[in-house]
Amino acid sequence: MNAVIRSYCRIGLGLIAISVGFVGCGTTTKPETKPPVLEPKFTGLVIEQGPGSLGAEPRKETVTCLILHHTAGSLPSSLEILQGKDPKHKVGVHYVVTDEPKPRVIRMVPENLAAYHAGKSAWGKLTNLNQNSIGIEIINYDGNVYTYSDAQAEILFALCAEIIRRHDIKPWNVLAHSDIAVGRKVDPGLKFPWAKLASLGIGAWPLPNEVAENLAKKNKLAPNHVRGLLVAYGYVLEPGDAGLKLGVEAFQRHFRPSKVDGLIDNETVAILEALLRRYQPKAYREVRFKP
Repeated sequence: MNAVIRSYCRIGLGLIAISVGFVGCGTTTKPETKPPVLEPKFTGLVIEQGPGSLGAEPRKETVTCLILHHTAGSLPSSLEILQGKDPKHKVGVHYVVTDEPKPRVIRMVPENLAAYHAGKSAWGKLTNLNQNSIGIEIINYDGNVYTYSDAQAEILFALCAEIIRRHDIKPWNVLAHSDIAVGRKVDPGLKFPWAKLASLGIGAWPLPNEVAENLAKKNKLAPNHVRGLLVAYGYVLEPGDAGLKLGVEAFQRHFRPSKVDGLIDNETVAILEALLRRYQPKAYREVRFKP
């Protein structure tokens, strides 16, 4: 039993294996020759086949990232837009998580295709992440204002766990749209339950004791040093003070949503250093001790 499943069972959310039932066949994308095998892991999760999307293309790169979004619209309007029929706005996404009392997962683009969900984006050495990612849209009018339900978090965990397992996605590559489109996007928003999902093994989160240790000491707050930390973690920033401020804001939006102001402070740096120390120790040492 792996660590993710053990954590999940401890929480007692009640999803133990996956049963996949695809309903409907009216897709507009090219059908897969070999549908992805979703091994039975979490019961209670049924992936429905929804309307297909023109906002997709053949995948040419390896999937290394999982990108989470909010739709900023209702389920009917989101499904309409995500079909990618508008030639001026040809978007698409792999999965949609609904906001119903009992949320559903709807597949719009098969994983062997690259969906047009990331737009102009960058993370680490990657640019235009459509080719390198799986995209999930969550129905929420504004994740900076409206909370995500516990039921959405549970079904999202089950879906993310399967995607991460199949593609061996690293924790630091489970990302918000706002992480990969700094200053351009703000979803899935301040209300997204990153800490809860990380406690179940989905995505990155700093160890509290390491954050506390960092807070107890005097962190380097020099702009160039903080820029180096953000870049080492994966953020791609525009030059100058304005670019750094937007980068700090994007980081805070994900890892310190209680205060998102784009200002460099001791708590922000303490969290950032704890993340690097936990997930990318080599990069952390190189930046930490750089003159």
